[in-house]
Amino acid sequence: MKFDVKQMQNWNCYAYYAEDVPAEYWDYFRDDLWWQLGNGFIKTFDNVEDFSYCAANFSKYGEISMKQQLKILPAPWRKALERLIPEMKACGVSWYLHGSTAMALWGIAVQPKDINVVIPNYSDYETVRTHFYKMAVKPFQRCDNWVASGLGTIFLEANIGFSFGNWELEPYQIEKHPTVIFQGERLFVSSLPMLKEDNERFGRPERVKLIQKRMEELSHGK
Repeated sequence: MKFDVKQMQNWNCYAYYAEDVPAEYWDYFRDDLWWQLGNGFIKTFDNVEDFSYCAANFSKYGEISMKQQLKILPAPWRKALERLIPEMKACGVSWYLHGSTAMALWGIAVQPKDINVVIPNYSDYETVRTHFYKMAVKPFQRCDNWVASGLGTIFLEANIGFSFGNWELEPYQIEKHPTVIFQGERLFVSSLPMLKEDNERFGRPERVKLIQKRMEELSHGK
């Protein structure tokens, strides 16, 4: 596979290109709303704020970023998390880890392909966007009235995706989340019941079984 980014017009309209994509990966690109052109795909971004940074970062990291997402290459998520922690301290906002990274930190045998960060307070969007937009490979954008109110992805050793809570969740009580210790740092994570419910909703029975097993182990003090 080959990956590229091109400016489409003499203004802020860019496109990511993926060429020579094996058929086994087509579903990933379709699910991520890329347009298919033969055995290639294109994803356009029209007049997105500060997208020139995304374009530069995708030109530099796009191949390794995409191959980690497709699980062709392992994602060094621990190194990525180590780099993320001081950046989040600099932001000074509430956040917690969700998805496979949270599962791994709970001691479940999964290999995360990225890191999922949830910023629960809607009003923290601009603070986080301002801090991270120069690192983005997918732009920070609002998507109000959806499951999340905003999304964005940066690349620091691995893909780190951010999602933002909606107005009705604010002010958010981050203390309701359990914590785990990682490299001497206490991090907020999704609870095991939250992770179980999320994987049930997305139809991932194997992960549901792994989470249920871990819940049973912890209930017996293991």
